[in-house]
Amino acid sequence: MSEPEVRLCPATTNASGFEYAGLSHVGRVRSRNEDSICIDADNGWLVLADGMGGYQGGDVASALSVRAVLDRLQRCPDAAGHGVAAMESALCEGLNDANEAILQAGAANAGLSGMGATMVAAWVTGKYLVHAHVGDSRLYRLRPGRLEQLTCDHTVLQAQVDAGLIDPVEAAQMPVRGLLTRGLGVAPTVAVDVGAHELVDQDRFMLCSDGLTDMIDAREIARLLGASGPVSELAQGLVDAALARGGRDNVSVIIARFAG
Repeated sequence: MSEPEVRLCPATTNASGFEYAGLSHVGRVRSRNEDSICIDADNGWLVLADGMGGYQGGDVASALSVRAVLDRLQRCPDAAGHGVAAMESALCEGLNDANEAILQAGAANAGLSGMGATMVAAWVTGKYLVHAHVGDSRLYRLRPGRLEQLTCDHTVLQAQVDAGLIDPVEAAQMPVRGLLTRGLGVAPTVAVDVGAHELVDQDRFMLCSDGLTDMIDAREIARLLGASGPVSELAQGLVDAALARGGRDNVSVIIARFAG
């Protein structure tokens, strides 16, 4: 196995009062990191993708996805000035661009056929955090005393929970949770979920891949995300906790802390 691969987005602060940090680690089992993360603090753009496909190019798919979303946002940076709906639209278009980019790359190279990715992306202004996602990469918000998952997994298991077939507590204990119902690069079109959240002083947000949430539960996430110290240390603490519990997958987090 190769040496652990770590990708770091150093802690930064922007004019909107947010501190950001990101960290991605290959984990303790995989030989290659197929997650990709990016923080553009000046624009408030946070993007995390988890590649699928193993030797068939999961790392390529995640990198393509992040690039496609950033390219789209760079073409419409004034969307924030037109309100939440415009920001949601830009993010949705970005994820659709990512879907198309993966499909085109797979069609052009047989060795990449079948690759895909899950993604969660956020756009932060001084008043709102707007997000878009496909798959089981997640967005969480921590307010004093309460951790809330703001995204809903696009998985068979979550669909069964939503239909009342499985209790949520039981679902959290099941060993296999990752069979997707949606992903980037899986079909010619993709349905993207979007949402907007008004900011409150001391809000903390976390984008993460399932390599984190498959290893540690919500209570542990709340404790570590709510800790004191620099945001880079919070990111490190979350990744370290996942590694300590086995690190069976690549582990990636992006943290945004609002100082008001």
